[in-house]
Amino acid sequence: MIRRSIASAAKGLVLAVVLSLLLCGNRIAGSANFAGNCAREMIVIFRDSDTQWMVFLCLLVYFVTFLFLRSHDQSQSLQILNKQRIAHPNLWLVAAVAVAAVVYFLNYSVSDQALTFLAGAVVGQGMAVWAGLQSRKQKVESRNGFVFLVAVLLVMLLAVASFWRSGIGPEFAYHRQPRWSGPWENPNLFGLLMGVGMVLAISQLVQSLKPKGQDQRRGIWNRKFGVGRMAVIILYLLAAVLMGRGLWHSYSRGAWVATAGGLAYLIVECAHLRAASARQGGRSAERTSAECGVRSAELSLTLWLRRNWLPLSVVALSMVVLGFWQFRQSDWLPGRRAFSAANVNDFSWRNRVAAWEGALQIMAEHPWLGAGWNQPEPLFRHYYLPPKLDESAAIEMNDYLMLDATLGVPALGCFSIYLWLCLSGKAENRKLKAEMAGHVMNAELGKPSDGAQRPDAPCPQPSSILNPRSSAWLAATCRAGAIVLAVGFWFDGGLFKLATASTFWILLELGRVELLPQKATEGTETQPATA
Repeated sequence: MIRRSIASAAKGLVLAVVLSLLLCGNRIAGSANFAGNCAREMIVIFRDSDTQWMVFLCLLVYFVTFLFLRSHDQSQSLQILNKQRIAHPNLWLVAAVAVAAVVYFLNYSVSDQALTFLAGAVVGQGMAVWAGLQSRKQKVESRNGFVFLVAVLLVMLLAVASFWRSGIGPEFAYHRQPRWSGPWENPNLFGLLMGVGMVLAISQLVQSLKPKGQDQRRGIWNRKFGVGRMAVIILYLLAAVLMGRGLWHSYSRGAWVATAGGLAYLIVECAHLRAASARQGGRSAERTSAECGVRSAELSLTLWLRRNWLPLSVVALSMVVLGFWQFRQSDWLPGRRAFSAANVNDFSWRNRVAAWEGALQIMAEHPWLGAGWNQPEPLFRHYYLPPKLDESAAIEMNDYLMLDATLGVPALGCFSIYLWLCLSGKAENRKLKAEMAGHVMNAELGKPSDGAQRPDAPCPQPSSILNPRSSAWLAATCRAGAIVLAVGFWFDGGLFKLATASTFWILLELGRVELLPQKATEGTETQPATA
């Protein structure tokens, strides 16, 4: 027992150090201590023209090795539902990385973007392999605990980073109001990472409020909170407030929109999982609930939201329109900032639109292999920048068009398909989710694999698969964090920055992992699967 505790503590410490280096590597490199000197020496090696190609080649070897290890991991096999290989996300990721490598070596030049892009993919695959090692010998709870640990550490580190107000780059301000940058280069990156941490914290906070279990004598669900559980809830709430405050003071419109998208995805996924659990529970669940006298208010709310999503969308759109007319000329800076996109005199969005047009023109002239690494920004500055604008760095604010202009349409298409398969899932994955919810419901109803009902079965709780350590909810939480960054990459960039890129790849890969909870695996022959 002591040995297991020490091993768990060591694993958590190593994981915390790795995540800290990925998130705050640039900040560490700017310090004057021993770690800063080591980081600066490594950066010099990475940016040296005689050694960077070797580093890039080593990363390619690591990437292939991690893919090989994942393909031989039973917990991440594709055989459970006879999925077609062409629908597997890794196939499209390999294609995108292959194009990136070909373009890099054909027109070799020192490129931080190429190195960061490949390093992010390697970090994501490495985290997935590390998670896969936890599931050997059907240790499903251990693997779920690893993903849970990653989410908790990200929340903790980002909450601590929210106390920083000045970054390592120049100071930014909006109408003389300072914009917080944290330990990163600009407030846009700070806002995106605060949005990710806020989504992760809110997800775990909501699920920590779920009932822990059933009182067998009273037949009701226990909603009492112990001291430890109440402390966890308070810490999650405090972290969400701190990161929400940092997100607010970043004045990053892209981060605000991206955070809203991540929260919306959590709500939709929660409704989907609860509905799947209720459907699989079927009449047995309803009959048992009637016998116990339990009515699920959460299920009623879910059904109400599913039935009234259209009028709710109209109301939300009306509120946005009213907010625009209210705040477009207001002296309240956050409101003016939020609706400044509709201001024709706002140079921020005009620079972005001009950069998008220039990126599309570069894509039209270099459709297959792009212009090459480091080339889109100089081409845009010299040939496609409108005469009235003098800022060419705006082309780097949209990572998707930047990737298109750099590597060509095929690479962007492969990356887009990979991203879609990871975030949305396929029909087979939706079927697996429903089957997983059914297994959990059967386990809670006391039903064996043949569907028989035990007379002493406890009352069901349709949303019980959404506990904080449930693999389905952990995967949805990670995907919500990845969606925040995926949306933010369209407005503010970050795919070629180490802090945001590594967080994005880690959450994206861990969000693909969905295992049956321990109760569902007992007495069944269902094997774990990956999305």
